[in-house]
Amino acid sequence: MEVNVEQASEHIKTCVKAGLVPMLQGPPGTGKSDISKAVGDYFNLKIIDIRLSQCDPVDIGGFPTFSNGKATYVPMSMWPTEDTPVPKGYKGFLLILDEFNSASMATQAASYKVVLDRYVGQTKLHKNTAIICIGNRATDNAIVNRLSTAMQSRLIHLELAVDTGIWLTKWAPLNGIDHRIMAYIDYRPDNLYNFDPNHNDKTFATP
Repeated sequence: MEVNVEQASEHIKTCVKAGLVPMLQGPPGTGKSDISKAVGDYFNLKIIDIRLSQCDPVDIGGFPTFSNGKATYVPMSMWPTEDTPVPKGYKGFLLILDEFNSASMATQAASYKVVLDRYVGQTKLHKNTAIICIGNRATDNAIVNRLSTAMQSRLIHLELAVDTGIWLTKWAPLNGIDHRIMAYIDYRPDNLYNFDPNHNDKTFATP
């Protein structure tokens, strides 16, 4: 489903309330991470930003160790497990699994239990944990791997699109953007975002 910034925010909030996991995809520089963090602030959740592309399967399944003569797995400290105290002033945790579809297929497979069963290895996540997945699109030339069909069925898929009208009327005024820049974008809305995945320039304009 293609959504603008406001729609993405509302759909993600609905997913959080329903205990579902959204997958927000879109081209680079469109605010995917900011939208997710704003949802965490809305629900007063402690944000834990994990770059899945930088994780190995052991980071998700846990580190092997021995206890009472048996092998077991200890979860990494970044995960909010069932015995993790909620920080003062928060109601729970928001796991943002960023660069989700840039992770290796082995790491994606290890995260099945996180997304569906709310487990890291053999340890259950904290009961007040919401999860949001973020990634670029396969067409963006942004180092993206295909999501397996098993993972696809575990997610609510949203594709973020740039909406110049919302940027001009809501985001820009609230973020102190100079009126001359706003006037220029109103005159040339195509210049708010001119990303071409096959471009040869050093950079490109983003919202």
